[in-house]
Amino acid sequence: MEYKKVLKRIKKDMIAKKKLPKKRIKKIEIEFYNSDYCLCTDSNHQFKKLYATEYEAEKRAKFLYDEQGIFLIAYPCPYSSGWHLTKG
Repeated sequence: MEYKKVLKRIKKDMIAKKKLPKKRIKKIEIEFYNSDYCLCTDSNHQFKKLYATEYEAEKRAKFLYDEQGIFLIAYPCPYSSGWHLTKG
């Protein structure tokens, strides 16, 4: 899959730029796969939260609107089977 290629590239870049030990990189990789995030990034280059269903994404969007007045729209992740939120 495409995201595996991207993850390998990120891994290689991290080793080259930060000189992190390979054991640490493996731990980061495992944490990433076990998290609720994917390789999509926001405008601040932070990984986006991945919601398993449209319902979960819409529920979070409603909560954020009710609590903070932030209007967000759910959309399907183009690279994995999940949903993201974006400003409307």
